[in-house]
Amino acid sequence: MFLAFKLMRSLSALMISVALLMLSNSLCSTLLALRGKIEGYSNEFIGLTMSVYFIGFCIGTFRSGPLINRVGHIRSFAAFGAITSACTLCFVLIIHPWAWLITRLVMGASIAGMFVVAESWLNNRASNKARGTVLAIYIMIGYLAAAIGQQALPWADPAEANLFLLVAICLSLAVVPVSLTHATHPDPVPSPRLDVRRLLFTSPAAVTGCFAAGLAIGALWGLGPIYARDIGLSVNQVAMFMSVALVGGLLFQLPIGRLSDRLDRRSVLLGTTLLGGLIAIGLALGPALSFPALLGAIFLYYGFTSTLYPLSLAYANDYLEHDDVVTMGSGFVLAFSVGAALGPIGASLTMRWTGPSGLFLFEILVASSLTLFTLWRMRVRMWAGIMEKDPYVVLPDAHAPVIVSELDPRASVNENYDTGADTLVTSDTGLTDVNVETTSAEFLKADGARSTDVSEEPSA
Repeated sequence: MFLAFKLMRSLSALMISVALLMLSNSLCSTLLALRGKIEGYSNEFIGLTMSVYFIGFCIGTFRSGPLINRVGHIRSFAAFGAITSACTLCFVLIIHPWAWLITRLVMGASIAGMFVVAESWLNNRASNKARGTVLAIYIMIGYLAAAIGQQALPWADPAEANLFLLVAICLSLAVVPVSLTHATHPDPVPSPRLDVRRLLFTSPAAVTGCFAAGLAIGALWGLGPIYARDIGLSVNQVAMFMSVALVGGLLFQLPIGRLSDRLDRRSVLLGTTLLGGLIAIGLALGPALSFPALLGAIFLYYGFTSTLYPLSLAYANDYLEHDDVVTMGSGFVLAFSVGAALGPIGASLTMRWTGPSGLFLFEILVASSLTLFTLWRMRVRMWAGIMEKDPYVVLPDAHAPVIVSELDPRASVNENYDTGADTLVTSDTGLTDVNVETTSAEFLKADGARSTDVSEEPSA
């Protein structure tokens, strides 16, 4: 713990930059949704702006590495920050649907680039002993900054330019600490090679869990502010609604994670999905709830939903080989990003047909589908044992960093791993044994005791 805090102190400039970035990004997402409503844009278009953001985010995650390696981390961070700040100003300078979509796409890619710089820097400086604590502190800073960012909404009218100027100022200031730091530069950013077919065979439940998490979280962050406004909440209440959701996401990580380290992770995944779905039923009745009840419901809902992504990754990690942790994790980023891009579109269409409650009707549909799939996977594959599991690691949500798998302590611990092939068996319908030599993973890692564990691998 002492080593971790000593490291974080030496990287205080980077942490300040990350906090300002998270604060700005969180505020901008909600602000754009509210401003889009004011400009008369449809819910479908507002959902689409969040979708293209995640498309850009995914592009930036995979394509920013070569640029960073070519010009350096500090210059790259400054360049990405300048682009992001300029994009924020473009939203009020050019109020046109196509301009917003293009700008949001570019903004997503540049923000992803900033996160790649920050996380590769942390990964380079963190030792194996301190890596897990460093990651937890890093994610905590991100969640808290994002929650604080929401509280800036009441400071000005979303119909004016002031809040956009505030976002641009914070993004510009985020570049300053990194630009002036004397900290050691990190190593080159790796460019993982993704084998989608192998990924799907290795851990279908984990891939599905990441995809479902993207659907649910992308929909909530894209259209949550619209839902809140449509049920009659003021701007102040919208800010509180979104902030409380983030606080729930932060506080639920460790308790759920500790539970998954002791039980079958699929059972924990199933339980959190079911509970989230049940709470979503209450949120679908939003207008009938008092404001305190609404805050309690969104706190619980996002608390459970925010754990789906790290739970899925932890489950898959139990089946991946040591050398695959960084490479194959890119596939889980891709699964989450695809879900996050589709979620706002699906939710906006549901809201068009059913009104504000459509957002959480969509969330109920996602939770129900993931529940059924998880039950099927539990039926076709046996749970391993507690001794074969890797520890749960707190990971970010949609507003947090993108390559935290490099910080995942499971990606760096040297242990002896069984090299035997994993097997996918589809129950009585008999897809035969498929040998999977896990060789890719960004957020994942295999445990030294070999598979049939709680994470999900080829046979489940």
